[in-house]
Amino acid sequence: MNMYEGLFIFGETVQEERLKDLAAYVTTEIEKAGGKVLESRDMGRRSFARIMQKKESGFYLAVTFKIAADKVSVLTSRYHLNDDVFRVQITRVDEKFLNKAPAVAPAVTA
Repeated sequence: MNMYEGLFIFGETVQEERLKDLAAYVTTEIEKAGGKVLESRDMGRRSFARIMQKKESGFYLAVTFKIAADKVSVLTSRYHLNDDVFRVQITRVDEKFLNKAPAVAPAVTA
């Protein structure tokens, strides 16, 4: 199984009370496809950089999960069937970079 991160954008017309149900829907679909959810982060409502399909903002959800590579396209197509899901982007995470701290230059004091 490979590790993936999915970014889900729900339409601006979705009520905030329904966001928990939609987050549960996302994780349920991953588990139905044989995956395992590692982390789910509600990123809140954000404005788009430009208007897309006459919408100015959406609710963002980031989910980190493990699943077989051949199941990703099936999973993506299932999310596109839901009208509340505005956009889906699933990218593979290279596990060798996960636990490494970024190189930070020491602070310069004058």
